[in-house]
Amino acid sequence: MKTKNSCPAFRFFFLSLLAFCASPGLFAESGKLKIPLIEIEDSINPGMGAHVSESLQRAKDQAAPLLVIRLNTPGGLLSTTRQIIQEMLNSPIPVVVFVAPRGAHAGSAGALITFAADVAVMAPGTNIGAAHPVAGGGEKMDDTMATKITNDTAAFARSLAKSKGRNTDWAEKAVKTSESISADEALKQNVIDLVAQDLDDLLTKLPSFVLKASKNGVTTLPAGGYEWDRWDAKIKNRIVSFFSDPNLAYMILSLGALCIWIELSHPGLILPGVVGAICVLLSLVSFQLLPISYGALALMLVGFGLLVGELFLPTYGILGTGGVIAFVVGSLFLMDTTDPLFQISLKIILPTATLLVGAIVTLAYLVYRSRMQKPRSGVEALVGELAEVKNKVTAKHGKVFLQGELWSAVSEKDAEFPSGSIVEVKSVRNLLLVVGERKAES
Repeated sequence: MKTKNSCPAFRFFFLSLLAFCASPGLFAESGKLKIPLIEIEDSINPGMGAHVSESLQRAKDQAAPLLVIRLNTPGGLLSTTRQIIQEMLNSPIPVVVFVAPRGAHAGSAGALITFAADVAVMAPGTNIGAAHPVAGGGEKMDDTMATKITNDTAAFARSLAKSKGRNTDWAEKAVKTSESISADEALKQNVIDLVAQDLDDLLTKLPSFVLKASKNGVTTLPAGGYEWDRWDAKIKNRIVSFFSDPNLAYMILSLGALCIWIELSHPGLILPGVVGAICVLLSLVSFQLLPISYGALALMLVGFGLLVGELFLPTYGILGTGGVIAFVVGSLFLMDTTDPLFQISLKIILPTATLLVGAIVTLAYLVYRSRMQKPRSGVEALVGELAEVKNKVTAKHGKVFLQGELWSAVSEKDAEFPSGSIVEVKSVRNLLLVVGERKAES
């Protein structure tokens, strides 16, 4: 009988204990809701894309009330941007994009991400827009291609704004005419939902905020106090983001090619070969993360092959010149994207090409000079040395003393040299020295 009465009390205690243990995942010690916060302070690249994707999944797994992205970016890859937006739209967790701190901007791809947010917020002194697609390096695109890309991006921006109940006309203008506006103007024109001074101010404005478009049945954000839970990018994503810089990848590839060329021109140095192999592999991993033209990459590799061929074939610089030209032309067309953020700058290509040419010319000169120098070892090194005649030297026999050793010798042109005379070694025939009169010193 006592066991029956104690069982409900035990169950109540056990369930209370479970509830207490589970609560820290959602609430801070102060009793406030923990709001995940991630930051994008770089271009939109595969590393940042992976960080956002993993954070959205983590927020879903932890049943977070919402996820806040603090954004400050000039733009980035459209492919990565579309990936981020697709996951934001399909996430059951409301996503807040906060363009901050003051002085930050959501340009190009950043504007599209802001359009896709469930709650779009900006800090004073920030701006949004200028999402018109441009060609790599900023040059003018072909009219047909420019129209196709612009119309496609404009339609994408318009659909995002419409899905969140915002100003579709301005979203389209941001793409077609590169319009950019401040935070206050964006709020007036219904481009964003809120203006917040900083993260602390945002904490006070988000609770009970009514979403313009429901998110999987959620129309109002949870009420009550919030507290930030910052989620930093994993080291893996930071490394990917770091190596997503095309200029860095290009310089690493160029350094690797130069080191391998040095190793091939001077076999046995080892260190340049090891450094070169590592650099080339790192650059290829970096390029795998970027939208590159494999034809241009192949042209660069062909150029490097021609430079290597110059080491072994007497082409008098023809292969080397062709190799440098192929390497530079391949560099210009390497990035297969219209985004100038992911183009290799001419300020990097030209100095790199100059350095490459300078290093090759310098090393080629050193190789040529070393080949023209007199041999320092072997019987060939005896040619030109002076020797003292020990036994009379004739065209048929004789002995000379050279470098502490006694050598058999014969004279050239049927000359005869008596003992004690000084002669010069003219050639070596199977360890037999051919000597002649010493040259007069000038």
